[in-house]
Amino acid sequence: MTENKEFKILFINCNTMMDVLLPVGLSLISACLKEEGFGVKLFDTTFYKTATETGDEARAKNLQVRKTNREEFGLVYKDTDMFEDLKKMVEEYKPDIIGLSCIECTYELGIDMLKSIREYYNVPMIVGGIFATFAPAEIIAEDCVDMVCVGEGEYALVELCNKIREKQDITTVQNLWIKQNGKIYRNGIRRPVNLDELPFQDWTIFEARRFYKPMGGKISMTGTFEMNRGCPYSCRFCSDYGLNKLYANNGGYYREKSIKRLIDEMKEKKERYNLEFAYLVAESFLTTKRERIAEFIERYKEVDIPFWIEARPESINEENIKLLESSGCEGISLGIESGNMELRRNLLGRNMNDETILKAFSLLEKSSLRVSANNIIGFPTETRENIFETIEFNRKLNVPGVMVSLYNPYKGTALRDYCDEEGLMQKDAHAGDYRSETVLNMPQISREELLALQKTFPLYVRFPKSEWPRIEKCEGDSREAEALYEELSREYTEKYL
Repeated sequence: MTENKEFKILFINCNTMMDVLLPVGLSLISACLKEEGFGVKLFDTTFYKTATETGDEARAKNLQVRKTNREEFGLVYKDTDMFEDLKKMVEEYKPDIIGLSCIECTYELGIDMLKSIREYYNVPMIVGGIFATFAPAEIIAEDCVDMVCVGEGEYALVELCNKIREKQDITTVQNLWIKQNGKIYRNGIRRPVNLDELPFQDWTIFEARRFYKPMGGKISMTGTFEMNRGCPYSCRFCSDYGLNKLYANNGGYYREKSIKRLIDEMKEKKERYNLEFAYLVAESFLTTKRERIAEFIERYKEVDIPFWIEARPESINEENIKLLESSGCEGISLGIESGNMELRRNLLGRNMNDETILKAFSLLEKSSLRVSANNIIGFPTETRENIFETIEFNRKLNVPGVMVSLYNPYKGTALRDYCDEEGLMQKDAHAGDYRSETVLNMPQISREELLALQKTFPLYVRFPKSEWPRIEKCEGDSREAEALYEELSREYTEKYL
C-alpha cells in the first residue's frame, strides 16, 4: 500500500515519570496505522519531571526493590519545558489528528496538554486508554476533547483516520464517542480484535533509551510482549472486571495469541533491538491449557533471553515450575493481596484459600526462580489488624521479594463503585499511583498510617518480632523516626535486597 504522507497522527503518551516499560497498546495502534499508510509521531512525557519521585524511587525507598543507577544508561530528565516542546512538535509536524493516551493518575496532566494545544492549533482530538474506556462521559465533556475511544483502539483508529482523510461521516465509528455540532454520538463496541491478525508492535516511535528497564536491581534492554489480552478472572479491584463486563455480550474480552505468532515477534524484536530481557504481558501466565505452556517452553528456545511472568497461586505445581526453569524464566510474581481470607474472598473476589497460596510459595521456594509476592493494603473496610494479618501471612511464606502497593479505586472496577457509594473518596476524584499514594479517606485508618505501614511492611515481614517495637517507632514522622528507619533500611538492604 502506498504511503500517504499527508495524513499524520500525533500521539501524546502521558506516562508516569521514568516508567520505561514499552506500552503494547500504543505500539500496536501505531503499527496498524502505519500499515494503512498513515504517518505517526509520538510525544512522550516519560523523561520530563512531572512528579516528585519515580515509581522505582518510591519502591526503593519502601524497600521493595534495589536502587539502580539509571543515569549511566541515559535515563535522565529532559531540561526543557514539556509544554513548549509539545508546542514545537505540533507546529513542525502539523498533525491532522491528535490522540492522548493516559491512565487515571496521569489524566489531568494529559488534559492540560490538550488544552495548551487547542489554544493555537485546532484539529480533532481523541482520548484513549483504560481510563477513557470507563470514564467517557467525563472526558467527552472537556472542551478540548472531540472523541473518546471506549475499548480497543487498533481498528477503531484506523477506521476513524481513513474516514477523516476521505472526508466521510465519522459519527458511526464503533468504539468511539464523538462530539459534533453540539451532539454526542455514543457508538457501541466492535468485536474484540484477533491478536494473531495484528501486525508486530511498532517501537520506532519511542526513544532508544525507553528500552533500558530496571529489573531485579539491574538495568537491561527490555521488550514488552502481549501473550494474552485481559484475564479470565474478574477480581473486584482490577480493571479486568470492567473489561469482562463491557465485552460480555460481544465475544468476551479475554483471548490468547498463538504461540507461533508470539515467538515470531519476540525473535524479530530481539534481533532488531538487541533485547536482553522480556516482560510477558499475561495477567496469569499459567492459567491456560497445559499444551499451550509446553509449546511456549519448547519454542522459547528460539528466543533464549530471560523473562518475567505473573501468575496466580492456583496455577503453581511442580510440573509448571520445572517447565519454567527449563525455559530461562528468571522470575515470577504471585498475587496474595491480603492475608485475611474472608476479605480476600468477599471484598476482592479472590476465591482461593490460604493453603493454596502457602503450597504455591513452598514449591517455588525450592526452585531456582526469583520469587516475589504482591500485596495491597488500604482496601475499604480493611483495618490495621487486617494489614498485620497480611504481614503475618507473608512471614509464613518466607518469600524473598516483598512488594506492597496502596489500594486505589480505579474506574471500571467493582470496588470503585463501592467506594463511591460509601463516600470514601471525593466525588469525581481520580485514583492515584498505587506505588506511592491513595485517594481514599477511611474512618478506620488514615492515609498517613497507610503510607507508614507501606514503608515498614517489608521490615515487619523479614525482621524478627523482637524488632517490631523499633519498627513501629519508624511509623512516626519525627527526625528520630526517620533516623531509625534509615538505620533499619540499611540493615534490611544488606541482608535481603
